[in-house]
This record gives sequence, structure tokens and C-alpha cells, in this order.
Amino acid sequence: MSEIRPTFAGEMQLAGWSETHNGGCKVTFWLPDATDLDAFRALTVRKGNTAGHRFMAALVEVGDDEQPVQQPAAKEHAPVGGALAKLAGMWCSDPDFWAFLSARTPSTAPVADAEAAAQVIRDVCQIESRAELDHIPESAEMFHAEIRLPFMRWKQGVRG
Repeated sequence: MSEIRPTFAGEMQLAGWSETHNGGCKVTFWLPDATDLDAFRALTVRKGNTAGHRFMAALVEVGDDEQPVQQPAAKEHAPVGGALAKLAGMWCSDPDFWAFLSARTPSTAPVADAEAAAQVIRDVCQIESRAELDHIPESAEMFHAEIRLPFMRWKQGVRG
């Protein structure tokens, strides 16, 4: 098996990055010497003077002490709420919804504000955030069965 040699191996400096709707995502680096471009010039010549070659890269930031910089752990992004989260959010601001929730659970303290209503939804649907209603199918099903349908019936006067 032949040895795979890198097209380029060396230090470079981040010049900038951009993201556009028609150009996509782009990262630009400064190379220390113009001769470092030779490997890339040869590639485009072989391909009819156009870019588009695919590369695999592993980049490690180097600190002023010439040692690798430890990167912070990637943050997990919280789910973004969709239609169900918006509906739940609207209802949590509705005093009629508070009355409905209070009537459904007479043994607990009455629901008297938006935060208490949101907590009932989180408890019933077993979620930490209403945004999860749009991302966890089981929680969405609980929302529909235990909150949405009963609330619609309650608003129509069907009590019980």
C-alpha cells in the first residue's frame, strides 16, 4: 500500500470567514509563504483552472506558547419551539386556561399565572421546556391527549 502524503502540511493563520445564501460557508487562511500555494495551483491547473477539489482537514489552534489551545466543549443548543410550543405559550397567558387547569386539578393550588400554567404543561408532558413539544413525539401526544383536547372541550362547555 502506498503512503498518503498531505497536499499541504504547515501553519496558517485565519484571515476570515463568511456565510452567504448564494456562496455558502467559506473560511480563508493566510499562508506564511507564497510557495505554499504551489500545491494548490497545481491542482486547479489539472482541473481546468477551476476550484472544487475536496480535502479532509484537521485544524488545531496554536497558542502564543506554541502549544495546542484546548477548545471549550461544544454547547448543546436548546430545541427551538415550533407550532405546539407557541400554542402552549399563548395558552399559558390566558386566564381561561388557568381556570381550566385549576378545575382539572382541584386538589392542588389554583393556577393563577403564566409560569404556573407552563409548569403544569411541563409536568404533564414530562418535559423541561415547552419547545420540546415540537421535538419529542411522546410529549406532543401527551399534550394533545391531556391538555389540548380537554381544553378545547372545556371551552365548548363540555365539563367533566
